[in-house]
Amino acid sequence: MGYVCPMYSNPAEYFVHLVNVDFHPGLRLGPFVRALEEGSEPQRLRVDIARDRSMRGVNVINYAMLRAMQPSRLDQFCVLLHRNMANNWRHPGVFWLRVLMYILLSFMVGTMYLSSNQEITSSAMVPLLFYVQAFLVFMSVAALPALLEQRAVLEREVRSHSLHLASYTTANLLGALPGILFISLLASFIVVYFAHVHSFGSFFFNLTLSLVTAESMMHLLGAAVSHYIMGIALGAGLFGMFMLCEGFMVPFTAIPAYWKWGYYLAFHTYSFESFMYEHFSQENTEEAWDLLKSYGMENVDVPRNMIILVGYAAVLQLAGIVVLAFRFGRHKQR
Repeated sequence: MGYVCPMYSNPAEYFVHLVNVDFHPGLRLGPFVRALEEGSEPQRLRVDIARDRSMRGVNVINYAMLRAMQPSRLDQFCVLLHRNMANNWRHPGVFWLRVLMYILLSFMVGTMYLSSNQEITSSAMVPLLFYVQAFLVFMSVAALPALLEQRAVLEREVRSHSLHLASYTTANLLGALPGILFISLLASFIVVYFAHVHSFGSFFFNLTLSLVTAESMMHLLGAAVSHYIMGIALGAGLFGMFMLCEGFMVPFTAIPAYWKWGYYLAFHTYSFESFMYEHFSQENTEEAWDLLKSYGMENVDVPRNMIILVGYAAVLQLAGIVVLAFRFGRHKQR
């Protein structure tokens, strides 16, 4: 037709630009359509399709090739785990920026509540435990943009039947674990050392499970929304509600009956109760036990709360699989 793609230009972009009526108001598409229908390449393609349809009764499927093209779920998991860990390590917004922010905030909290400061009372330690549990968990919303960046790749792989959602979800969670453990270890060491919070082991374990649960919440929101701003807004709203209902701002006994469901729904509740009980029960002073009684936390079952956090994270991961399956299944039906 006389149109030549310029040198160093993308042919696809050039031809899309060529037939775009937005750039050429007087353009007539008829000649292009006829050239496409009557050209040698479309005719050859139609012949190939007709030949394939005529051979429906003949077994021409190469099963060895199909098996090679469809890796097992374990192979998918291993490849995805390696890819996710590499992405998390390289992506400054997912890992390194979060590490820096956690270090700075933990250092500030630890030095604010420095153990050598004799004016820091037991009651003043309660906001410290709330802050560590609530705000450090809140910062997990930073993981959403990177999760949604992978959406196009995930959708393409799922629609081509080369990826199973369970492999993707498991690899995503395990790929995030080293970073979560590293962040939790740094934050726990800094806060426990400077502020002299009791029981490093339980503090580290509790914070790690809280961050894993928060990360799982981000995985669910990342599966449900189409833009990271929507996900961050929803995540911030949920975490804000959980912070209100966890029993710090208003003790459980004083929470209105119509909001008590939020106390049980918030995973912050089980984490905060455990932080409070582990610290003040080991102080074992009359003031410490009075504080626990004022918050209704004098009989906290810490192992039970840790199991609840594990179950909470598992349920969120399963919900994320269901949402992704529904999302991609709905697209397939269109």
